[in-house]
Amino acid sequence: MLESFRRERNRESEKLQILGIGLLVGAVLGAASALLLAPASGEETRRALAKRARRAYHEGQELVEDSWEDAERAARRAARAGMKRARQQAARLRSLGEETVENGRKRMRV
Repeated sequence: MLESFRRERNRESEKLQILGIGLLVGAVLGAASALLLAPASGEETRRALAKRARRAYHEGQELVEDSWEDAERAARRAARAGMKRARQQAARLRSLGEETVENGRKRMRV
């Protein structure tokens, strides 16, 4: 179970890395396109690029926060599932132990 959680966490981490790289590449390409194709002055273009960069940064932050929250929820689910399984195993072992003691008592009476 823990291994499964680790694999899922690694996959999520890889997805975030790919997304971050994609956002960065997109921002760079967008900025380069804007510089090449913009009819605006240099000052206006720089302001527009800065605004777009801030927007991309904030969207990236939101994405990371959402992903972090998803990872926390997944971790809580995995922990609850692990605790449930542990309680079930403990109950099974307790029952088995009680049964073994009872069988031992019966044999001692014979």
